[in-house]
Amino acid sequence: MGRDPGATRDGLPPFSEPPHPPAPPAGRASFSDIGGFLPEARTMEVSVRSTDIAGPPPVPTTVDRAVLLRMDGVQAGQIVGLEQWPFTVGRHPTNQLRVDEDSISRFHARVVQNGDEFVVEDLGSRNGTFVAGKRVTRAKLEHDCWLQFGPRVSFRFSMTDVREERLLRKLYESSTRDALTGAYNRLHFEERLRSEVAYAIRHRAQASLVLIDLDHFKKVNDTYGHPAGDAVLKRSADACMRALRTEDVFARFGGEEFAVVLRNIELKGAARLADRLRASVSAVPVEVDGHRVPVTLSAGAASLLCCRAPSAEELIAIADRRLYLAKQQGRNRVVHEG
Repeated sequence: MGRDPGATRDGLPPFSEPPHPPAPPAGRASFSDIGGFLPEARTMEVSVRSTDIAGPPPVPTTVDRAVLLRMDGVQAGQIVGLEQWPFTVGRHPTNQLRVDEDSISRFHARVVQNGDEFVVEDLGSRNGTFVAGKRVTRAKLEHDCWLQFGPRVSFRFSMTDVREERLLRKLYESSTRDALTGAYNRLHFEERLRSEVAYAIRHRAQASLVLIDLDHFKKVNDTYGHPAGDAVLKRSADACMRALRTEDVFARFGGEEFAVVLRNIELKGAARLADRLRASVSAVPVEVDGHRVPVTLSAGAASLLCCRAPSAEELIAIADRRLYLAKQQGRNRVVHEG
């Protein structure tokens, strides 16, 4: 059989250049014109534009910050700087890192610094200290190693610089705080309330809860608009947070509702605090687009002594019932009985 004169030696048709692609529109260039090498590059089009450089890159800062990054539970992401030596860990309030967890001993472990090295030492804890999964009595901490106290509380030890530490703290804050008001969010509140109730039961101490609801908040939104409602929420939260102690937990419970967890405060003290918050919020109307929007609140207070079987759930239920009574009785008041 004769060979096709148009075929090559291997029987395939001769290679011919594909037709030249149409010229790109003005202001654009084909990928092949700027050095593309992929097969499909001949038909791709990209914009040609310059990249502005604002200035030289930032100079790296010194990696000299020892930190613990919480890795478990609702507090995952919390950053703890190791700044006081020795740095002790445990349930007792005098520890540099207080961990209110049943599996943690009162004085569980400590971290010491020897020159450029950091060492963790167990203090005879009941449930042990672990580095990289191995129980230790004394061990050197390497960068990014896993450090665990007892069966549930874990951290990552890291060496970082001041900028990264600041960023990590901001990320943690954003995960536990309500973006609008700056109060703690509902998830963090529930975890802290359970922790405070467990602490109070274990130490035969007191704990109280105040639930707050801004009066006629829907009317504010309907009359002045949602931006006005946001301004009222933020202004009210600011007024409350200024009136509270550092150890008090102030959270946005939902919508226009807030909650305050009070450690070592009995019922009458909680009621007095709630009334102080009521006065602070109503003292100054919120200015919105030239309008003075009056704000009042109703509150219900409860303590562990009000509970038949003390628990976070029962404490919330009692405080919520009293909040409802405050609304029934005319609003702008605190109820701590009934």
